[in-house]
Amino acid sequence: MTTFSASVAASADDAQESNSTNTINGTTINANSATQISAVRFQNVTVPPGSTITTAYLTINLPNAVYDDPDVTIRGNGEANPAAFTTATDHLTNRTKTSASVNWTAANIGTGSQNTPELKTLVEEIIAIPTWASGNAMCIYFLGKAGSSFRFLAYDNGSDYATLTINYTAPSSGGQPTRTLHQFRLRGL
Repeated sequence: MTTFSASVAASADDAQESNSTNTINGTTINANSATQISAVRFQNVTVPPGSTITTAYLTINLPNAVYDDPDVTIRGNGEANPAAFTTATDHLTNRTKTSASVNWTAANIGTGSQNTPELKTLVEEIIAIPTWASGNAMCIYFLGKAGSSFRFLAYDNGSDYATLTINYTAPSSGGQPTRTLHQFRLRGL
């Protein structure tokens, strides 16, 4: 089994949308209501297509106990190599997302580094996109619900960036290609 791990690496690789307005340079990002979406993007995800995903999760850093009650739906990117985030209106809302989702509803999870629930189904759907290739980018979205009180540190905080961890087994390679047997009937025999 192989472990891939990477942190958010640029200001435009995490974002928050609130009432259609996108911010990419805040020190924290929120998903505190049904009108807020947060997103993180990881560059150069070196998981080959066809890999078997064992586990996948994000580690995020919560700055205070006032915003440690996530009530969010988590989705992945529905495109093979998503670009960095922008400040365009409804930018996060309009991005294609996975049909697979994970609900995260919890109270008082605490401050500091916290892991999301298992995100394996999201990663499996992303790497199954026909044009997915090792080295592409991968995004994870947090869609807030009405009761959510959830905030974590962003890249522009300067430290404690969101980190993606994927444990996987790459597909076997180097064997003979699949061959098709054709049967022919020879005349005169």
